[in-house]
Amino acid sequence: MSTAGFDFASGNLSKLLAIPKYALSFVLSWFVPRVGARWVFGSAAGVGEGALAVARALSAEQSDAHITWLVADEDEAERARSEGFAAVPRRGRAGFWATLRAGHIIVTHGLGDANRFGVAGGFIVQLWHGAPIKRLHFDSPVTTAVAGSPLIRSLLRRMYRAGARQVDLYVAGSPVAAERLRTAFRVAPGKVRVLGDPRDDALARSAAAVNAGDAARSRVRALLERDGATIAESESLVLYAPTWRDGEPDPALPTDAELAALRETCARLGSHLVIRPHPLGRGAYDALLGERVHLLDSETLRDITPMLGAFDTVVTDYSSIALDFSLLGRPIIWFAPDLERYGSTRGLYEPLEVTAAGRIARDWAGVIATWESLSRPAARSALVGEARALGERFHTYRDGRSAERVLGEIRRLRTPAAELIDPEGIFFESFYGRQVSCNPLALDREIARRFPGRTRYWSVDSERRAVPSGAVPLLVGGREWFAARRHVRLLIVNDWLRYRFRRRRGQIVLQTWHGTMLKHLALGRPDVNLRTRLAVRRESRRWSLMLSQNPHATEQFRSSYAFSGEILETGYPRDDVLARALAGDSVNPVAARLARAELGVPAEARVLVYAPTWRDRGVTLVDDLDVRRLAEDLGDDWVVVARGHTRTHAFGSYASGSGRVIDASHVPDVATVLLAADVLVTDYSSIMFDAAVSRTPMLFFVPDLAAYRDRERGFTFDFERDAPGPLLDAREDVVSHARAFADEGREAAWMRRFSDPAEAWRERFAPHDDGGAAVRVVDALIERGALEGDPFASRVSF
Repeated sequence: MSTAGFDFASGNLSKLLAIPKYALSFVLSWFVPRVGARWVFGSAAGVGEGALAVARALSAEQSDAHITWLVADEDEAERARSEGFAAVPRRGRAGFWATLRAGHIIVTHGLGDANRFGVAGGFIVQLWHGAPIKRLHFDSPVTTAVAGSPLIRSLLRRMYRAGARQVDLYVAGSPVAAERLRTAFRVAPGKVRVLGDPRDDALARSAAAVNAGDAARSRVRALLERDGATIAESESLVLYAPTWRDGEPDPALPTDAELAALRETCARLGSHLVIRPHPLGRGAYDALLGERVHLLDSETLRDITPMLGAFDTVVTDYSSIALDFSLLGRPIIWFAPDLERYGSTRGLYEPLEVTAAGRIARDWAGVIATWESLSRPAARSALVGEARALGERFHTYRDGRSAERVLGEIRRLRTPAAELIDPEGIFFESFYGRQVSCNPLALDREIARRFPGRTRYWSVDSERRAVPSGAVPLLVGGREWFAARRHVRLLIVNDWLRYRFRRRRGQIVLQTWHGTMLKHLALGRPDVNLRTRLAVRRESRRWSLMLSQNPHATEQFRSSYAFSGEILETGYPRDDVLARALAGDSVNPVAARLARAELGVPAEARVLVYAPTWRDRGVTLVDDLDVRRLAEDLGDDWVVVARGHTRTHAFGSYASGSGRVIDASHVPDVATVLLAADVLVTDYSSIMFDAAVSRTPMLFFVPDLAAYRDRERGFTFDFERDAPGPLLDAREDVVSHARAFADEGREAAWMRRFSDPAEAWRERFAPHDDGGAAVRVVDALIERGALEGDPFASRVSF
């Protein structure tokens, strides 16, 4: 059998050659009005996938909707008409005009599912076609491949970016899938919504039925028997579904010996192997067909997802069919003979060992061994458990109503933005939405206490970010996110606002920042070019008020950001919990015990916290100390808690299974980490100023001190003279100082030597941090009219 071939390189070349058509069509779109009741649907898979589920739901919900299906051939046209849709050829004038007039355009693979020249200005929904296992779009070098000069490749990438930005809504089945789509298409988090995958609606409904899969099994048997197969009622069906390999043949085609072994296994187990090649793939499967081995290609069954209930087991490599099938909680056999090559060319979003829970067959003998093991209850139970766990990861919704949610989301997105937001609400953002933490979180707590009825919006970059109780999460770059920034009166942020924000009249922006600065910022950095200077000044003009921890920070904000507005020098709200946890010169044991329990640190262990800052040279993880070796050198009595900077990667891959290294990069509150610490090791991070409040002993691991001071950032004061702890450049020295503290506590020689510098450090950099900073800031906001009324007493004891 032969299938239609396609590869990215030739497809990309055709896109480049069509640039004049794109330009003319774009101009024409300005003059042709779109009609809201007109919907066009298309899918590279034909009349199917999630687009069909959404079209059916639309037809049921909205009787006046004019639904057109853009088809590739007469077979598709007949199928579309049988569903009650108008059928129009995708290519040509009719397809162009239908797309150009449509108020809504629904696709599953790309803009080419519709007439790509008519999409400009339309409301586009990209449903995609399964949760991604293999890398997509910008995440894989294969997808943007084209022969030619760097200029040609750059132009192609610009076209891809422009196409991705045209889409108004990307639909994902889970937060895992959503995050992969966001990176693949380089779109803001708010453009991708977890609504469930409409293509799985029928499968989800059948999975919940009493006789799950009976109807699907009957249909699949009928299709196979129509082609000559004989399948007994009691016999099982096993699906082999290899993914597409950019036009290359399936490397898993069995040899004659392997085929004979497959037939013998099928006969012995009472099974039939059903091969489902990818619609775009190539594979010489004809030679395999015969006794107990059958073909079920896309010409026989266009859309296989609703029919997956027919199968008892699925064998696949990297196909998203496995993730669809996981809804059923039935065994999946992962088979990847070309794992290394595929991983290095197309690429995978996570090691297949993670997706497959470590079970990967590398040849047909391995497949047969796993297949045979299913007759043993324990082995079958393990594979079923792994499939169910996979389903939990990739299917947030299992109710079969994802298409309805998509339509509801479309209606919501078409609602005027001002109606989506409470203008009396407050907008919070910390580190561009990457965390819910820092000063904004501390102020959220105080505002929630004193204004419990006030709507609190939190900017987040993922559905996985937990927001405070009662708060409303808004995905960065989404419609409500922009609306909240535009319409609320008060915004509380700790970093740049981005996205061309313009503060409107009467709007108040409190810039809390995220730490006292040792290193130079913004205009204070060496060799700042004109573009950066303009950007810094433009950004600082967006702020109404700034928050400062101490006089040094106030001075630096004036010079580094050329900020001429009011600065509230109140201390840091994020450090209130540290100040309140003190018992004399150290942290209250109860507070320390609770913090350690939250981090998973054994109660009896010593804790060394390593929290380096980032480097301008890149956003890769800074681990100059080598936390694994550090934990080994410290010994069994110690646990290393590592916390990466928000701009860098976390320490997750460095964490040890023994619990000797714990990654705390995603713990929202830095106070939790400091309360758990016996000793803090940092380099140039602002955590050193928070540690002054908690009186945590500090070691500074700075092997690149001269380079950082003289060439990268430079310091805002004489760090080498004023540091409240020893400056070290070898891991062995860090270990010896930590052990000395463990043996002698604050009587250790280095602790006595730095007693006076540490006290001077606290007086200079934490003069206001008495546990009441958040109260003072909220009082100041009330006095300035940013918050009106105060139903609860503002003052608390601290």
